[in-house]
Amino acid sequence: MASGSFIKALSGPQFLQKAITMQPKAQEPTASAFSQWIYSLYGHAEGSEQDIADGKEAEQEIWERRKAAASCNGNGFLRRAGLGWSLTHNGLHLRDKGMAGHFVIPHLRVGSEALRASPDLIYSSRGGSELLIVETKFSRQPIPRNLWPNVWAQLWCYSQIQAAAEAKNVTAVGEIWGEAWSKGYGRGHSRVEGKKVIFLRALVRRDPRALAYDRFFRRLFEIYAGH
Repeated sequence: MASGSFIKALSGPQFLQKAITMQPKAQEPTASAFSQWIYSLYGHAEGSEQDIADGKEAEQEIWERRKAAASCNGNGFLRRAGLGWSLTHNGLHLRDKGMAGHFVIPHLRVGSEALRASPDLIYSSRGGSELLIVETKFSRQPIPRNLWPNVWAQLWCYSQIQAAAEAKNVTAVGEIWGEAWSKGYGRGHSRVEGKKVIFLRALVRRDPRALAYDRFFRRLFEIYAGH
């Protein structure tokens, strides 16, 4: 069964019950490990280690494509446009860039350890009153209308960091990227072959403080952590 139709068939209580029956035996105190466990509740038949590797490899091009879009740029564009926003964290795997530091979330604990999290991108308004947290995923799979639970699980964790707690408004953004081949043109020696391009397939925004959202993923985290 495709993950989209499987998710649609599950209600919130059914999903939580399945989570209880599949509680992990060895939990890691990271947002990504929590997200991977959520994925395992519905996605065994879809995705693979190769998909994960492809996703990390695609992050450089995803970043380049975002920079090329006027609404999805880094600090240079934001400053020039006078929008009052800045990129305050970049956790994407990019060439010529060291690994970004992670956030520690003391009130979310796995055993004796606080949860660690490194969002893909965080944009902050001047003064930090508004926060935009972005999670990017690369996938070749059909996309459910509201994306997948693992995306929102990860973004829920990110919305618990101190900067988010201090912000007046927080928006969680899930982006799904994919690949396609451009059409070749010309003939003979002048032939130009098509090339692989990365493109944005879907984008969904949510308020991570919405009661139903917070309650659902908080309970899933409690199950994951064995509380």
